[in-house]
Amino acid sequence: MTDFAALARARGFDIPEDQVAGIAPSLSALERDFAPLKAGIPHCLEPAVILSEPAVLGGTGDGK
Repeated sequence: MTDFAALARARGFDIPEDQVAGIAPSLSALERDFAPLKAGIPHCLEPAVILSEPAVLGGTGDGK
């Protein structure tokens, strides 16, 4: 299971632990449910997805 609190800290997000704990079960469920779909995509066709934080969350919003 992914440690979403550790990921948030590593990315420098200042998200209270209780809020991360509140959303972590939903994120884990999405991760679990999408894993079989991802496994069915040939590696050579899997898209490289880059998610960036919108400026309102402290990111630049431009993918950098």
